[in-house]
Amino acid sequence: MSFLTYTSDGHTGDRPDGRSVGGDGSAGDSVNAVLAAAREATSDIAVISDAQQNITHVSASFTAMTGYEPADILGLNCRILQGPGTDPETTSQIRELLASGQQFEGQILNYRKDGSAFWNDLKITPLRVGSAPDITHFVSVQQDISNRVALITQLEAQAIHDRVTGLPNRIAAERAVDDAVHRFPDKDLTSAICLIDLDDFRIVNNTLGHAAGDAVLQQWATRVLARLRDGDVLARMGGDEFLLILANIARSTSHEDLTTIVNRIHEAVEDPFTVEGQQTRIGMSMGIALIPEDGTDSRSILRSADEALYSAKKRHSHSESWWETAAHAHAHPAPGEPAPETAEKSRAEDYRAALRTGHVVVHFQPIVDLRDGSITLFEALARLNLSEGRIAFPDEFLPHLNSTDLRILFDQILDQALALIAGWDRPGTRPNVAVNLPPEILHEQSLPAHVAHLLHTHGIEPGGLGLELLESNTMNLETQRAALEDLAGLGVRLAMDDLGSGHSSLQRLSSFPFTAIKLDRGLFLHAYDRPLETLSIMATLIQMGRDLGKTVVIEGLEDESLTEAATILGAPLGQGYYFAKPMPADNCGPWADTFDHHLHHSPLRTPLGALAYHWQFVRLAAPHPLNLDQCPLTHFIHTTSTDTDTSPETCLTIDAGPDVESWHELQHTPQGVHPTSSRRLIDWLTHLTPTPANL
Repeated sequence: MSFLTYTSDGHTGDRPDGRSVGGDGSAGDSVNAVLAAAREATSDIAVISDAQQNITHVSASFTAMTGYEPADILGLNCRILQGPGTDPETTSQIRELLASGQQFEGQILNYRKDGSAFWNDLKITPLRVGSAPDITHFVSVQQDISNRVALITQLEAQAIHDRVTGLPNRIAAERAVDDAVHRFPDKDLTSAICLIDLDDFRIVNNTLGHAAGDAVLQQWATRVLARLRDGDVLARMGGDEFLLILANIARSTSHEDLTTIVNRIHEAVEDPFTVEGQQTRIGMSMGIALIPEDGTDSRSILRSADEALYSAKKRHSHSESWWETAAHAHAHPAPGEPAPETAEKSRAEDYRAALRTGHVVVHFQPIVDLRDGSITLFEALARLNLSEGRIAFPDEFLPHLNSTDLRILFDQILDQALALIAGWDRPGTRPNVAVNLPPEILHEQSLPAHVAHLLHTHGIEPGGLGLELLESNTMNLETQRAALEDLAGLGVRLAMDDLGSGHSSLQRLSSFPFTAIKLDRGLFLHAYDRPLETLSIMATLIQMGRDLGKTVVIEGLEDESLTEAATILGAPLGQGYYFAKPMPADNCGPWADTFDHHLHHSPLRTPLGALAYHWQFVRLAAPHPLNLDQCPLTHFIHTTSTDTDTSPETCLTIDAGPDVESWHELQHTPQGVHPTSSRRLIDWLTHLTPTPANL
């Protein structure tokens, strides 16, 4: 079932039975009464149908969206828009709600006149015209959200895949381990959970650059995949660490079988890797844990594999062996090496000791308003000052902390963060502060009261505090939602952290009372080798934030180019090393005194920014709005053309040079975008955008 929408064009048309829908006479008066009631019920109507759900009115916007003219559809049932992919549960829900006189609001897959499918954001409202006690009409609002749904689908796929190698990422890997553990093997078969660490990979990154490092990872993954059996799983946990699941290992010959399999896998690093004409080598170490001998849940089995990897790396430095099983590592620790569980326990105790003795160090990273260059807020980031004088970062210590430790950590960070803004003595508006909120502590009933107490103690209004929710697989959505609603009730702002990283569920975006979305830096890693794809994702997510009424923060702005692109595309807030690295509290005030963000009012300065400027109009099929002499791209092209060799040889196969200005001029004509010249302008700007190796 689907309904249509009415807009101010007032398009009606003729009924198939020959009676006019609109115009003079009683039928027209009736329609006018319906339209008046419909306008009162909703401000943006799409379709009006009678009590039997036969269409009596459609708007021009409906015709544009579906291809159906009024003559095609008036008098027909709204079910005409349904098709093979329409969810029967959704249509059943619509029928039940409307039959009971209730409003329906949701998404449904509909079909246009030409048979193509589109996702429809649909709202249907029952009407009672005049004094009629029963429902006389239905009115609906519709919006084609196919692009949004496609983006969400793309993000959900990205959320479980590593962008560099295409392998499943940490989130997918942890799910796969969970599945392997819960598929308890029979008495004759087992599965092996393996953690792999690439040796000397950092040397490749440091000497050849990150682009070369990515190329090595891609080649390595391809080689390993070619050597795996059906049913085996390879995933990237992050950096140079990978997870491998070897399924269906015979228990009776597990050692022999594992030896054969892992020797074949090691062939992946026995030949050098070639990157941009240069050859480089890496090694690998691996720890292996068997289910259920070395663990009966995902946490214990991964810990056993990690301990085996730790032992393998120790042994690898003075032996030929590059892999180790958890059972052998426990029974035979390397000379001078404590047992793995002892080393693990020692590390965890070091972190807890620093935590409980007040050695939590909080650094602050500013978040900048890209629209006017003001300092919006600071994000509080935790560090631990360990007994040996070393600073530990969250990625290192967080996995070792339990929920009690996390609560202690949160309380200390929150106290220091509120103290920063309470003591702010700079002129102008006092900035806000954001603190990461571990979901593992949301079940504690005292949490909202403690947050309120600290706000009162420091004299901070609740709106001055933002809490950024991290992801957790250990808590259900309902538990998180209830706790967050209590915090939101205080007036505290809530943000969903790292959208697009795989750590932030899109389901939570629509379920929780978030006021802000933080876009993970991983979404923009390919800004320089796939700029149009990156700009499209950025622009769409910024628009999605506007549509949902949520503030968008772009993370990972580490250079002028990406920052300029985000600014041009309308991102409200930005954060990253381009503005400042995390700093001690005492440095925040002096930094703010000298900070000047110029990009919000400066001409185009970078090729990526220029590409973003042009692309924002191309994606809307709109001409450039300003006069040619006032267009920022005019100045950029003139400056670049005088500074850059734009001969055909240096612009790929594009005859650029003096033609660039003419390509640009065509974008200012009333006819809108000229596809050929626009494409050439895009290619020219893309070519000017530096590759990662040249940054």
